[in-house]
Amino acid sequence: MLIFLSLFIISTFITQLNAANFVTPEYVIPCNKSDPDINACILGSFNHLRPYLIRGIPDIQVPSIEPMIIPRLVMENNAGAVRVKALFVNNTIFGSSNYTIQSLNADIDTWRINIILSLPRIEVKGKYEVIGQILLFPVRSKGDFWAAFGDVSAKVELFGKIVKNKENVRFMKIDNLLVDFKLQKSKFKIRDQVNHANVIGQAMNQFLNQNANEIIQEMKPAASASISRYFKAFLNSAFLKIPLEVWLHGA
Repeated sequence: MLIFLSLFIISTFITQLNAANFVTPEYVIPCNKSDPDINACILGSFNHLRPYLIRGIPDIQVPSIEPMIIPRLVMENNAGAVRVKALFVNNTIFGSSNYTIQSLNADIDTWRINIILSLPRIEVKGKYEVIGQILLFPVRSKGDFWAAFGDVSAKVELFGKIVKNKENVRFMKIDNLLVDFKLQKSKFKIRDQVNHANVIGQAMNQFLNQNANEIIQEMKPAASASISRYFKAFLNSAFLKIPLEVWLHGA
């Protein structure tokens, strides 16, 4: 019994030592789990992080978010008037650092965080390929795209859990992430390599802009799912490199 107790004490000591030996980086403002105003502290930490996100954080392999580069997004919608599979690659996003967090609510006991944020404008450019059907018409298009979205609001629901590494150091891992968004303004432009320089390519540009709201609404579930998958991986790449005790004392 004494042997097992000794091993437990040693293991606990090593775990605390490993977390303690991780120097708190300048981009982290720690919060305390017992803080009665934990939401305000986490919000302050997010706002403090912004300039570091703009530059990128090399020591935890977090790239710059201005512009933000998303190598690949796949969206597929098999219901409604817009039934397409769309692939977007080399997506370059401008304006993502100009976010404002409207509200933040964290439940540290269940590791759930709800965030509502807004962005005045984002622009996206990259390459695309779309195959499917819009209304009753078959669509096949491939080329370069540009899009601008204004007055963007987003709701992010983050569901976390605690995991341990081989040294028994604890980290928070995002188990699930849900994104919902609204766009007040939108504009699209494509350069279709399949139907380039003909009336079909011109008609597609016109159709996209005249029916932008309807198309976005039809594709919204697929877009939300694709964006959620990307940001879950993006955030885990950071959270799984910083011990929990470093950014949340007393957890």
